[in-house]
Amino acid sequence: MERRGGQGRGEAEANESELEEILERVARIGKKAVSEGLVNANFGNLSVRVGSKMLISRSGAFLDELHKGNLVEVRIEEGNEAGGSGEESGASSEAIVHREIYKNTEAKAILHTHSPFAVSISLLLGEGAVVKPVDVEGTLLLGEIPVVGGAPGSIELASNLASALKSHRAAIAHAHGCFAVGSTIEEAFVVASAVEHACKVKFLCEIWRIQKSGAAGI
Repeated sequence: MERRGGQGRGEAEANESELEEILERVARIGKKAVSEGLVNANFGNLSVRVGSKMLISRSGAFLDELHKGNLVEVRIEEGNEAGGSGEESGASSEAIVHREIYKNTEAKAILHTHSPFAVSISLLLGEGAVVKPVDVEGTLLLGEIPVVGGAPGSIELASNLASALKSHRAAIAHAHGCFAVGSTIEEAFVVASAVEHACKVKFLCEIWRIQKSGAAGI
């Protein structure tokens, strides 16, 4: 596990045993995300807030093979030593997005997936739209799911997601994937799973509706 930056002021940092526990939980959720089809290959990323820093998957890491060597610890406020997005330290190219979410929301963990139904719905609806789940679980757990614009790893995407996640548990980056937040990485996983399920149900219902009526419009 590679550490970057110094200790923040006034924020408790995890000790070695706590970091080991976090690593075990992160590795378990990474495997679950892959096994449930929320991500494939080395796409997607995740992070956990640890005091004034975040522990984030390394760029190109397979989420079902997470270990100390492919997780990076970087400061949230200042970033790494170079003050950049995290790429200089090997962190995911989405580190700037994770950082902005932590700085502007109460999130303690973030899971970013490339789940196919969420991506499909975002393409059908377009940027600025809102996904309104029709299934009971999605309605109760998620409410509405904003679709936001911005290129992967960009300041625009970081700002749009941080804004959307102030009042929502998840948002979908247009043509890219879901960003789910939680007080724990397990909660973020549940939210991401609920988003994909809600988008799948909505997609299948729309197919049935189109076949029945011949009219389109999610």
